[in-house]
Amino acid sequence: MFAAVFRRFFFSALFFLWFAGTGLAAASDGPREKSFSGKPEVEALRAYEHGDFSKARDLWQKLAESGDGQAMNNLGVLYDQGKGLEADSGRAVYWFERSARAGHPAGMSNYGRMLESGRGVAENPQEAARWFDRAAREGQPEAQYNLGLLYEQGRGVRQDDRTAAAWYSRAAAQQQVEALARLGRFYRMGRGVPKDSARATLLLYAAAMNGHAQAVRELEELSAEGAKRPPAMLFGQKLDNTDRSAMRAALHGAGVSVVREDDGFICDIYDVRGLIQGAGEMAACYAPGKPAPVGFVKIDYSAATAVTANNIVRMLGERFGKPSAEEGGDDRLWNLGSVLVAARYMPTRKLLSLMYMVPRTYHLTQQPQLKKP
Repeated sequence: MFAAVFRRFFFSALFFLWFAGTGLAAASDGPREKSFSGKPEVEALRAYEHGDFSKARDLWQKLAESGDGQAMNNLGVLYDQGKGLEADSGRAVYWFERSARAGHPAGMSNYGRMLESGRGVAENPQEAARWFDRAAREGQPEAQYNLGLLYEQGRGVRQDDRTAAAWYSRAAAQQQVEALARLGRFYRMGRGVPKDSARATLLLYAAAMNGHAQAVRELEELSAEGAKRPPAMLFGQKLDNTDRSAMRAALHGAGVSVVREDDGFICDIYDVRGLIQGAGEMAACYAPGKPAPVGFVKIDYSAATAVTANNIVRMLGERFGKPSAEEGGDDRLWNLGSVLVAARYMPTRKLLSLMYMVPRTYHLTQQPQLKKP
């Protein structure tokens, strides 16, 4: 599982995932397109995505009345979130329960969430656990996370860290952000699983890159527990404390060749040949707004052979020490606390990519409305 988690998040273009604090996963499964073949389902989903909630509600109402479990769940989400109508937790529970009893996993998960919190229905953690369990066994990731949380807390079920870790693991394998963070903490503390700081780092890294604030704090604490490492700096700039304007000034002062500098894009592109040995292109990427703090910096190195790649990695090791985590021989991660340094060797492309990532701002660079490189 950990290789899959690591590769899923290593240098991929991640989009920010909305989540709700450290409690149960909120709005566990909203409207989505499965394999719709009927026109009303497609029209409803499109209306929802374009903000026409009234049209979506009308279409889902008709589908729900004909027995469609997904439409029942979707109506519950509209009432739960107050989209296109006044929020009504009682009506949300009504539709979530109907969806759950129709056998729809998202409805089971959402109904369980309402039962656990006592929203729109009498609080009943035991019944919530039963519905979470049914949905979790159907593979619903938010239900898997929520069930794990109940086992961790001993709420509605007997307290059992091993069972909690098992459910977190299943949800984490599906990239459920809260589960990645909780399982990372379990590996860090040795709760329900053997203590393993490398696995903890990988899981917390995956959650932090999606903006999970607690995972960011855990990474910083993990870094502080290990050997002291130097700060991540490029061209005299401390990456966790600089912005677009200051970084551009530093790069211009170093004589870097500009390929593109445009505030309309998240990334400025530079040719760093001659300034960084073995390197070719560098992208400096920023969070939106002012002063536009650094989100990540990516540098590509030509690496025709594994020997060349290993030489670059060895130089990184001389600077930052032993990697905090490794995966498959080609991926390495250094946890510097407020900055993560990741190296990936891609032999088919004869390339080694090096990324300096600032977890507190990285996820902001992945918002879909921003232009990508």
